[in-house]
Amino acid sequence: MCRADGQTRRRVLYCFQKPRLTAFSKGFSAMKQHMLCPLAALIGGVLAAGLRLAQNRTGFEASTGLPVPGNLWGMLLISLLIVLAVLFFLLVRCIPLRVDTPPAPSFAVSFSTTQAGLLTVTVAGVLLVALSGVWEAALGLGVLPGGEDASSAAGRLSLVLGVMSLLSAGSLFSAVVACRRAGAHEADAPAAQPVRGTLLLVPVVFCVIRLVVTYREDSIDPALSVYYIELLALVFLTLAFYRLSSFAFQAGLTRRFAFFAMAAIVLCAAVLTDPLPLCTRLYFAGCGVSLLGFLLLRLDCLRTKKK
Repeated sequence: MCRADGQTRRRVLYCFQKPRLTAFSKGFSAMKQHMLCPLAALIGGVLAAGLRLAQNRTGFEASTGLPVPGNLWGMLLISLLIVLAVLFFLLVRCIPLRVDTPPAPSFAVSFSTTQAGLLTVTVAGVLLVALSGVWEAALGLGVLPGGEDASSAAGRLSLVLGVMSLLSAGSLFSAVVACRRAGAHEADAPAAQPVRGTLLLVPVVFCVIRLVVTYREDSIDPALSVYYIELLALVFLTLAFYRLSSFAFQAGLTRRFAFFAMAAIVLCAAVLTDPLPLCTRLYFAGCGVSLLGFLLLRLDCLRTKKK
């Protein structure tokens, strides 16, 4: 009797120490690792956008535009951003470091896929960036109603920003095309086309220029809470696109790219609720969607390699 009780006890301990992994649990675990980071960024973006919208409606005085002291929605938004930063840091720690050990693959191999849905997300974001560039350039030329005088400084600046948005969209689109051409999952696929790293630095340079222009225009406002979300969005867009371009130099770090991309997605979603021009909203929406697509491509590529 004692012997039987000892065997039963050992079986119970074995079940707790070494749980059996079925094929379903393995597949579910792989799915969670693949979608957890993008889903967290999307949910965080929705929450941040809701809180920012509530802050814009109740957190500023209608007559002067100054912030209302102690606004609940503004404090909740800051708290949410801090919590999301910690959460994203913990999530990216789940990505193994060995995926970026040398020799590092090329950009096309790192983001290769044959799934049309993932490419559609990225292309949609690139098209939104291109549309924002066309809209802003048209405003600078005075073609659209409410546009600037083409000979004025504001008109020339709007034209330059529009052209740079179009150049950024073109460089990102070339990267998407290279990912599709890689076809790493097809048996008789052609060789992966290289992506020029200098070409992917165009969005980085444009984000820096836009950050400087935005700060010069908004810094005259004494209320930092009015424009700090837009500045943070541009900062993290710069870091995210910089980390994206590093894969073209075979020096990419998936953890850092994922962290900055998720933070940029959240901030871009929050900026969409600010009273900004339509072309600016289209730019932030396009950048957020394109980074979401590249994040999905990178994580899907890692998931496929595990199989």
